[in-house]
Amino acid sequence: MNDSHTISEVSRISGIPKDLLRMWERRYNYPKPARDDNGDRIYSDDELNKLTLIRQLVDQGRRPGKLMALDLAELTVLLKQSSVEFDFDRLIDLLKADEAVDLHDWLYQQLQHLGLRAFIHRVIVPANQKVGDAWRVGDLAIYQEHLYTELIKNLVRQSLADYPRTAGRPRVMLTTLPGEMHSLGLLMVEGLLRLAGAEVISFGIEMPFRDIREAAQRHQVDVIGLSFSGHFKLDDAIVMLSGLRNMIDAKTEIWVGGAAFDGAAELPGGIDLLDGLHGVEQALAYWNRRLNDPAV
Repeated sequence: MNDSHTISEVSRISGIPKDLLRMWERRYNYPKPARDDNGDRIYSDDELNKLTLIRQLVDQGRRPGKLMALDLAELTVLLKQSSVEFDFDRLIDLLKADEAVDLHDWLYQQLQHLGLRAFIHRVIVPANQKVGDAWRVGDLAIYQEHLYTELIKNLVRQSLADYPRTAGRPRVMLTTLPGEMHSLGLLMVEGLLRLAGAEVISFGIEMPFRDIREAAQRHQVDVIGLSFSGHFKLDDAIVMLSGLRNMIDAKTEIWVGGAAFDGAAELPGGIDLLDGLHGVEQALAYWNRRLNDPAV
């Protein structure tokens, strides 16, 4: 391994967005990168290794501030103690057996062990894919897929009830456009935003354009967040987003994400496409950085 690493290398290897690295540096006084002749940050091997462990533990629901003071050995032990492999085969088996109570209790135990943030990243995201694949090949009935979705939504809502709503920034309204009836993606985004300190106002699904504009104005939101599932046609999404952007104050940002968009999607100007759920946290870190430093 190299003796030193740029912030881009550390971000790529550790999975921590660059803006979040800078935020941790300001807030927790760690990491403490050196500077090269150009004034750019340079990180040591130990810092890279430690940051990689911290990111894994944060994904499991640990608070970063409590991890910064630990050394590599302590972080490694903590990761081993808290690691868990989710049994996706058991998930499918419980759904096929129609064991709704057992499935709920088992998922609840996983949520309690991991914490909401890690549960979203490490369980819900891959589980959604596994359940969808099982339904497509005929291993699950549609009602079993619906049961899974409702159980997951109930667990996330119950967990969010333990987190008091804050008047943080940015203020984000969440909804879907007409024709998009899937709400699980919105709920996952709400969880990550609220855990990160943002204020979230959720309006449910299929909100008409005029209502979006009125609600954004009345609630003075900073961001409108929209989710598009894989069932939504990309061409339709682009046309509708172009129309919505023209109706919304330019100072109000519009963040979009979901399986409807592929890597080659060209969205209208003024629309920010988030790269998966980690993209939600990256966009939030960048928004807060611009709030503190308008020159960014």
